[in-house]
Amino acid sequence: MNTNKQRPFLFFVLVSLFYLPVLSVLSRAFLRKNALTEILSFLGSDLFIKVLTFTTKQALLSALFSLFLALPGAYFFGRYHFPGKRLLRSIMVLPFMLPGILAVLSMVVFYGRNGAFNQLLSQLFPGKKLAFSGLYGFKGIVLTHVFYNFSFCLRMLGERWERLSPKLEEASITLGAGKLETWWRVTFPLLLPTIGYLFTLVFLYSFLSFTVVLVLGGYLYQTFEVLIYIEYNHKLNFDRASLLATCQLLLLAGVLSLQSWTGRIAQRQTGVASPLPTLKLKKQPQAVLFFLLYLALALIFFILPVLLVLIRSFKSRGLPTGAWTINNYRLLLGEGFRFAAGKRLVTVLLTSVTLSGTVALITLVLAYLLARKRRRLRWDTFDLWLQLPMGISFLTFSFGLMNLTGRFLPSSVLVLWAQIFLAFPLVYSILRTARREMGEELLEAAGLLGASGYELFMTVELPLMRKALGSAFAYGIALSLGDLAAVLTLGQGKLVTLSVAVYRLIGHYHFPLATALGTVFILLSVLLFSLIEGGNCYLKELP
Repeated sequence: MNTNKQRPFLFFVLVSLFYLPVLSVLSRAFLRKNALTEILSFLGSDLFIKVLTFTTKQALLSALFSLFLALPGAYFFGRYHFPGKRLLRSIMVLPFMLPGILAVLSMVVFYGRNGAFNQLLSQLFPGKKLAFSGLYGFKGIVLTHVFYNFSFCLRMLGERWERLSPKLEEASITLGAGKLETWWRVTFPLLLPTIGYLFTLVFLYSFLSFTVVLVLGGYLYQTFEVLIYIEYNHKLNFDRASLLATCQLLLLAGVLSLQSWTGRIAQRQTGVASPLPTLKLKKQPQAVLFFLLYLALALIFFILPVLLVLIRSFKSRGLPTGAWTINNYRLLLGEGFRFAAGKRLVTVLLTSVTLSGTVALITLVLAYLLARKRRRLRWDTFDLWLQLPMGISFLTFSFGLMNLTGRFLPSSVLVLWAQIFLAFPLVYSILRTARREMGEELLEAAGLLGASGYELFMTVELPLMRKALGSAFAYGIALSLGDLAAVLTLGQGKLVTLSVAVYRLIGHYHFPLATALGTVFILLSVLLFSLIEGGNCYLKELP
């Protein structure tokens, strides 16, 4: 089929699957009597100003702190070679790969009232009653966003720093510039596009945050996402929900434009990693000691919370001082779990595996068929249209989906549709890059030797694409398992996945059960992460 003839059909499928639900939200907001007057009135209301201020403030602080804390580590990872560097880089990015509800659970276990951090403060300062009590509120929301995004910023910025030629710094120092001047006038300008891209990306993630704000902020601290959920699910005020969603989409359009611009600049500046000097204690004792201290603090505050979920799952009543036990895992099979979560454990696991596997498979097939057809083409505007769902509120899409088809389709199909929307951009990016890089030479050679289309796919194409397909499939499963917004909004209480079960256990203060189920969830996430790591090389066309 001719490429030009494909475009109208592909565009129609794209609009139907991805953008028709969003258009239904916009139409509900604009295509009604006195719509413009109502929108202008809402934009000037105290509620809009309050929500906009809080959402923007927490997103800005989350992005600033994530980058500020990642910068020293990125310097060492990007400028030196040291033993265990690859393993550390993989371990430190683990929090970013966790579902949002597990990040929240990790924060509760570490920074909660009976958490490890407060236990440490009581031991270090006995009798002074020092304790961190800001987890459930603004501080806790920003802290969790930093926990979630810090390691991602460290890895991305470190990899960019690694591609800067050391000769530029050497030339600057040779010409008489000091280290500080070289950093400010040479290194920083080269890193600035990547810093800008990461800032807008973390800002976007935090702006669209739902799970973290819902659990740690409740109804008192409201972002646009949480307020849309309240208006739609609890107050049944669909017009107000569509108005909020429309305002958020308009605001995000500006952020997406800035992100796209910084991303293009960062991508143009991507170079090849140069050989790096080894970080040695004898030659650079101060640098080594500073890096070890930084690394220890990073592991304590950003990796230890995840490990403590596992440890607390084996403690009686989930308390740090409790006796060792496996009773928390036995309780997962009891009536207490069924009452709190809404379904039995076997049903929750079966629902999660079936839903995530189906989402991953459908997304993989659709993305690969499209990537295969476009394998000879460079990335263009059409590919950017396929990436736009990454910047659209997932809750807005779910609301639009229910608004468009909720009366005709069962909740399971709606959740499936929404999660395909969530997973498609990243899965497509991986497969699009991998299929284009594979080339056509081997397939053409096998075809000349008489291999049929099926034989070509099974004996040549599939083995070469297996690594990328496995990574893309794992991403699809991980994104589906981590979703809470669509299942809460579209599931109507009928679907209970692992994320929903952990959310309900935290809400009912069943922390022993939450840590036990969270451990199962973390182990599953680590397994998926190991598969994803193998295919990360196919994300290199992304900024």
